[in-house]
Amino acid sequence: MAAEVLCGRCGALLTNPNAPCPRCGAPASGAYYRPLAAHRKSPWAAAALAVIPGCGHFYLGHTLKGLGFVVGIVGFQLFDLGLDASVIGLSLGVPLELGPGALYVFSIVDAYRTAKHMESTGA
Repeated sequence: MAAEVLCGRCGALLTNPNAPCPRCGAPASGAYYRPLAAHRKSPWAAAALAVIPGCGHFYLGHTLKGLGFVVGIVGFQLFDLGLDASVIGLSLGVPLELGPGALYVFSIVDAYRTAKHMESTGA
């Protein structure tokens, strides 16, 4: 059962949600439900999973953000592979792998910080 039905007045557990409360006699309404405890996500597990781009954010439930990191890191890596082999990459003189590498490290740090923020706010 997803949630237990409690009395809306005194909070007693109701065995029959359609009958009046046996403790205080309040009429049955079935309107008060005890919230389920949220499962906390470990910041270290999120950071460890973020070693695979996007997985740490998928673990936290931030699927759009995780997808953005996957597309950003993999797309950027594929894009600069083409530039490294061209005259543009040679003329810039900057290793173009710094961009996806920095985004990769940022995604790990962001997964950790997002999990810490979720832990502190209780989200």
